[in-house]
Amino acid sequence: MALVTIEQGRLSGLQGEGCVVWRGIPYAEPPVGDLRWRAPRRAPRWGGTWRATDFGPQALQPQEIGVAAAPSSEDCLYLNVCAPEGTPPPGGWPVLFWLHGGGYRTGSGIQAGEGEAFARAGIVVVTVNYRLGALGMTYLAGIFGPGEPDAGVCALLDQVAALRWVRANIGAFGGNPQRITVYGVSAGAKSVGNLMASPMSRNLFSQAIISSGGDHVATPEQGTRVARRLIDELGTKDLRSVPAEDILAAQERILTGMASVWLWRPTIHPTALPATPTSLIAAGSAAGIRLMIGHNGNEAATFSAFLGDEAIAPVDDVLTEIFGNTKILDTYRDTRGADAAKIAVMSDERYGIPTQRLADAQAPHSRVYRYRIDIAQPGVPHFLDGAHGMELGMVWNPPAQASLPREITAAQIHEAWVNFIEDGIPLPSWPPYGETRPVLVFDEDPHVEFDPNRRERLAWGDVSWQPGAWFPF
Repeated sequence: MALVTIEQGRLSGLQGEGCVVWRGIPYAEPPVGDLRWRAPRRAPRWGGTWRATDFGPQALQPQEIGVAAAPSSEDCLYLNVCAPEGTPPPGGWPVLFWLHGGGYRTGSGIQAGEGEAFARAGIVVVTVNYRLGALGMTYLAGIFGPGEPDAGVCALLDQVAALRWVRANIGAFGGNPQRITVYGVSAGAKSVGNLMASPMSRNLFSQAIISSGGDHVATPEQGTRVARRLIDELGTKDLRSVPAEDILAAQERILTGMASVWLWRPTIHPTALPATPTSLIAAGSAAGIRLMIGHNGNEAATFSAFLGDEAIAPVDDVLTEIFGNTKILDTYRDTRGADAAKIAVMSDERYGIPTQRLADAQAPHSRVYRYRIDIAQPGVPHFLDGAHGMELGMVWNPPAQASLPREITAAQIHEAWVNFIEDGIPLPSWPPYGETRPVLVFDEDPHVEFDPNRRERLAWGDVSWQPGAWFPF
């Protein structure tokens, strides 16, 4: 039994293979009843020993096809710690703080595992659940006024609360609270961008890793439209009296398919997120925070593989909303077929261009390393090379033996993440991002390219947009 004492009391954990784990630790009070759509409150102390051997429930969410069912609940504010065995070095081990993806609609802290490979490399891993969907991001101030100051950014406030918990308690697990790297993929990566931008998370972490991120926030006007639609679906404004399961069902009726992937997102907020993340980062909100940032070379292939033609159906409407026309597709058609061009432009609209712009925003304020991943983990079909989320297995579970080119690259990807978390330099051959726009391309022969996809970048120019252009309300 692994015993530690934190602010709330004593915890017992489990011995793993080369690591020690504590699961289901409450970092805030359950956000239920009157606390629904409120900022998280500090978890109370407990008497005796908290048995931290089972995962806490994940945030209430729809059951996805092909994903194993797991307990989910409105009571979801739990985190897990996976630490190395043995005595920590002076000052403690570096800390990885992980935020899961899932479009702000699905997912949990253990989406990619508990982090055993990182722990065996001498890193303390913290994996976090946060509120999702309508229960995490319904903006209510536009309807009910200033009496609802927190609704619309509850997920972000949960993440800040979890970071504060880590700063206060990670020393008990052998971690160094001054060496926290915040890392996320997809919605988790967008959350990391929000944390870099938010005044509320200042000085809570020292480094960041953004994988397939960029801005994904709503204006108050957009947030109010979504809230009105939710109220219409529920048939009442007395939202705290509605069972959480009914709110989830109404959420899922509002939009389906590809559109539902992008509907739920934080809303611009006067204190938590006063402007778009990239604009705040460009102004220096994250000065001094080292950043490793990148995306995958064929992101939208994941959605195309699972949704077929539905995945690219909104593309013309989205481009028309942004540019007034779809001429930018000509740039992509030069080297691709019609459908492949739409997949590529959607990849850039969602991830490639937002990631590049965020790197540009942070580069004047701290050291930045930018990458692109063009392969999938060993064993995944080649048509998913560079697809969204395909790097997770390589980052979290590198091959035990690496002999084939793809296995060697997978091991190098994990090594780069470990090195960056440990000392802020991912690989000796990886130049910092700057005016020449160097990007480390991870394929079967990793190499540096300067300003890759330049034609596409120039075609996007400096046009600005917010995701969600095709929502029908």
